[in-house]
This record gives sequence, C-alpha cells and structure tokens, in this order.
Amino acid sequence: MAQLILRRPWFSAALGLPFVRGDGELFLSSTSPEPVLAPAGIGPGNVTVDCNPYDGTRYLTFGNGNGITRDQCTASWDLHEIQLWDERGERITDLTASTATGDGGSGYTPDLAIDGNSATFFAGDHDIGMSCHCWESSKKDAQSITIDMGSTKKVSKIMLLQGGAGNEWAVSKIRIHCSSGSSLQNYPLPLDISFGQTDIECNAGGCAVTGMDPAYYHTCDSAISIASSLYLISMILLGPALLS
Repeated sequence: MAQLILRRPWFSAALGLPFVRGDGELFLSSTSPEPVLAPAGIGPGNVTVDCNPYDGTRYLTFGNGNGITRDQCTASWDLHEIQLWDERGERITDLTASTATGDGGSGYTPDLAIDGNSATFFAGDHDIGMSCHCWESSKKDAQSITIDMGSTKKVSKIMLLQGGAGNEWAVSKIRIHCSSGSSLQNYPLPLDISFGQTDIECNAGGCAVTGMDPAYYHTCDSAISIASSLYLISMILLGPALLS
C-alpha cells in the first residue's frame, strides 16, 4: 500500500474524516499498489504502508517510533491505555495483550494497557533504553505491545493514552502493525501522537489522527547515538591537535 503524507484540509471531505489543525502530520494509507505522490507543494513525499486496521485484522502491534525525553538510558516507554472500536462504532472489549519485546516486570505488564484504568500502564523492557540520550533508529519497535481481538475485525477508531503533558516516558511517534498471524507486515503505519490522548480514525480510505490532547510535542528521532555524538565532539575539539 502507499501512504500520502498531507498537511492540507482539501482532502478531508473526500476521505470522510475530520481535519484537526495542530495535530501534526496527517497520514493516509491508500490501497494503491505503488507509492502515490502527493500534489505539488503538499507534504514531504510518500511513505509505503501496508497496514490499515479498517481492512480487517486480528492483531494490532503498537511499537515505538522514536525515543523518550527521560535522560536515563535504562528508562522505558510507558503506554497507559489502548481502546479500539469496530466499523459499527462499537467498543471492542474482548481483548488480550502481550509483548514480544519484554516488559518492565511485575506491575508493568501488557494487560495493564487494556484494563480501563488510566493510572496503570505497560512499560517496556528497561534494558533496551528508550532515552533520547541513547536513541538510535535501530530501536524503532524495540518496545512494542500486541493486541489480540480474538478474531479478524475492522477497526474504525483507536485511542492511545500516554502519561500526559511533560511525561518523560512518552514517545511522540508510534508505528502500528497489522497482522492476522505471528508475522508482522513489512510497512507499518507511522503516526505522530500526543503525550496524552491521541484519537485515530480509520475507514476504507485509510487512517488519520483526528485529535491530540495535549498538542504534539516532538521528542527525538536522530540516528546518532550519544556515543557517536561524544566521538564527534572529541574529534572537533582534538582534531587540530592530532593534525599538528
């Protein structure tokens, strides 16, 4: 599938989804077999995506798309709540949750992200290290949670809840994978999300972020690790001495 990355409201009526200003990039997955370019002057380009939850899926895996602002490299991403609705607008409640990437131990297990309690949360494996201080692009999806809906369902709405404004364990980008079995599709749906509540609506035309509270705040997505950064700084400072 192809995905247009658009930042203008002209297409919202055709898609049938509301347009909300201030919510960051709006991602629309299409059913075209090849990437489709956005009209001139709109968006940065095209991204290939093969996940539209509205097409029907049993499993949805939510993986981190970037790092967190917490300065400790043993810190993990925390996800407080996931809620799903079907194509009739009815809440999907018969859910189970698991993780293939590990959790933070007792009190931070995947089931806590679907328990209806915003005070509890799933925490990823602390050993991976989600801090922006040690972030590398290879850590995308290094912490993830998989929701099993019991059977294939068409998902029309997703609500994600993190810790709120200023939360140091929140990511600002997420990657949604669709799957009907054990293997994930190659091209997940990447979305900007809020530190608090993010509403995502999907239909046959694709998915769009339709609400963020609070507004989007970017954390980090640099591929340069702290070790690489220190190396570059040392070369800048010591370079002239080494050459003399």
